[in-house]
Amino acid sequence: MELVDKVLRGDEGSAARLISMIEEGRDEGYEAISLLFPYTGKAHVIGVTGAPGAGKSTIVDKLAISFGRQGGKVGIIAVDPTSAKGSGAFLGDRLRMRNAEKLEGVFIRSMAHRGFPGGIAKATLGAAYVLEGLGKDVILIESVGSGQTEIQISMICDSVVTVLTPDYGDEIQLMKAGLLEIGDIVVMNKTDRPGAVEAAKEIEFYLMSHKKQHWQIPVLTVEAIQGKGVEDLIAALKLHRTYTVENSQGSSKKKENIKRLVLAIFKEEFWGETLKKIQDKAMFDDIFQQLQNSTIDPYKAVRMVMDLALPTE
Repeated sequence: MELVDKVLRGDEGSAARLISMIEEGRDEGYEAISLLFPYTGKAHVIGVTGAPGAGKSTIVDKLAISFGRQGGKVGIIAVDPTSAKGSGAFLGDRLRMRNAEKLEGVFIRSMAHRGFPGGIAKATLGAAYVLEGLGKDVILIESVGSGQTEIQISMICDSVVTVLTPDYGDEIQLMKAGLLEIGDIVVMNKTDRPGAVEAAKEIEFYLMSHKKQHWQIPVLTVEAIQGKGVEDLIAALKLHRTYTVENSQGSSKKKENIKRLVLAIFKEEFWGETLKKIQDKAMFDDIFQQLQNSTIDPYKAVRMVMDLALPTE
């Protein structure tokens, strides 16, 4: 495929077109992924997650600049909320990465969330493969920032950075959000605010007392807008990369994560295709009419829809 050949030669325009094809779900896009797949697996894929407003975009911007100045070829995938007026992204994250965009060797792609669970878009994995084919050795993926639903980003990335701010709330709320379970590195951003250092120490104490793995999750303090602490974050990411490459547990975790991600994508694809097949059937509307008339309950309706979608012999 000519488009794949151009991507492998480093043509960014071809990479952008190919990612668009993957987003649109076109067969040519998925065919291209198969051709690019043998060239993947070497890049350090880094996810940045956290609540909206935590400073994820600023941290990604600073990381990209730092990696780029060290000679790295950087790709950024910024997953934005989907526009209410269409299927495109708001592009808000990209606007906050203008400094990185000016740096040679940095490629930025925004994509709409499109309702896919886990804080990423369904096309994010394919886009990451395209960026690897393009020759990027560091790929930064910024999630949409949806709290406890961010788990999918940990399936696609080698290292995940959880970004918090001093006003994250009490410990119970933090545990409910599940943010500490997602990250390999925790960053306390906006350290110019009161209580930031104390909050970081509180989280560090919690992580040390609840250690369940060989990798001890570091808690770093960063003031991203000023660039303070970014080099420490770079060092921690490189250390975690070494850990995942050299440690068998890290390798096993990555394999398990890929399996979980495939099943998550399968779930979405299966649901979409199944819905297409049954929603035009008269029985489908009849089931919901019975539900509205209170002649059946919601659980009965679900069982009837299941029988319609997966009829038994």
